[in-house]
Amino acid sequence: MPKQARVILLKQIKHNDRWIPAPALFDSKGRVRRDHVRVQGNDEVHPEGGYFIEWREEGKRVKQAAGPDAFIAAELARRKQAELSAVRNGIVPAQPQPEPAPERTTVAAALDRYSEYIQYHRSLRTFRTYRPILKSFKTFCPKIHVEDVEREDLLDFATACLKKGQKGKSVYNKLVVISQVMKQHGKAKLLKTADWPSFVETVRPIYENAELEKLFKACTPHEEMRFKFYLMSGFRDAEGRFTTWRDVDFKHMAVRVTAKPHGGFHPKNWEEREVPVPQKLITMLQKFRPANATPDDPLFPSATGRPDGAMLEKLKAVAWHGKLNCGHCAVPQELKDGSIRINRCAEGPFCGRWFLHKFRHTYATRHLQDGIDIRTLQQWMGHRDIASTMVYLKGVRNSDIQVRLNKGSLAAFA
Repeated sequence: MPKQARVILLKQIKHNDRWIPAPALFDSKGRVRRDHVRVQGNDEVHPEGGYFIEWREEGKRVKQAAGPDAFIAAELARRKQAELSAVRNGIVPAQPQPEPAPERTTVAAALDRYSEYIQYHRSLRTFRTYRPILKSFKTFCPKIHVEDVEREDLLDFATACLKKGQKGKSVYNKLVVISQVMKQHGKAKLLKTADWPSFVETVRPIYENAELEKLFKACTPHEEMRFKFYLMSGFRDAEGRFTTWRDVDFKHMAVRVTAKPHGGFHPKNWEEREVPVPQKLITMLQKFRPANATPDDPLFPSATGRPDGAMLEKLKAVAWHGKLNCGHCAVPQELKDGSIRINRCAEGPFCGRWFLHKFRHTYATRHLQDGIDIRTLQQWMGHRDIASTMVYLKGVRNSDIQVRLNKGSLAAFA
């Protein structure tokens, strides 16, 4: 006679940021203890997740969802055990078992897995941007399983964000991230074209000559070198941070963006590139290079000799000490505990008008004004598509056009 199949009551819990099954615990009288499970031999309380029962049939493991209520789940396990016993003893004939339904993924689990993927496969900046978005949707979404999420849930989330005073561009970016998660679980194109929030596509801000002169005047020689490097190379924050002396081609007056696997740096779009720079920058770098620098040393090391991760903070500090802050902007900052702190530039080095990527905006706009063709600029900037480069055309100021306007027939009416 075959061995009696045993029905086990399990609960899906979150342990070490992963969802795992854990055996439910019972008291001395055989009654299930609500939310108590055994984890690595220990009695732990886990209110999250739902119950399911498990047994074996013909050597195969069979699972059946039992819901979030411990007592209902325990009763279901008891009935299933009685049914299996009756079949084994020939009291009732065995019923053909339907194909087990595929396991359903909870919204919380899907968001956590995507957050973990971004953490290890994307840049730290991307992870820090995505993490609060995923966390806010996990808190907001009323649906338990990803399969149940519909278009209305995303629209309700967008509406809630707008009610909190968030701008259209911010809400648009949040919906992009959530849509990526839904697409991975077979829920592509939940939103229609008209559902996406509208926003004004602004002109990319650039540093004016007067601003740059004041900034460099407030810099130490070391700070001046690093910020002029960003201005004349058009490098992104991480690209400049991980640039080594091996990446500087003094002979051909160029700098390169190359992968640094040992340091965890990979170029955006996974493409290395070479960027020509002015001879004056090469001359400045030759004078700036320490006599004992090795080819693999970063151009701008931290106090420990590693790539400096505080470039942005140092730029804002220079602007603050140089009294270059605008004095009226306020920048929100997410703290480790998830709370938001408002940093006011009138009170410290927090001005939103001073940021590293603005050097890149200035680089692109000035090159277009100076006649560099857009395809060449696309390669220098490392853009995957030309549309990303074309946004800088809005800020181009052409002196020849201004001369024509001043001489035009309409100017006579001024």
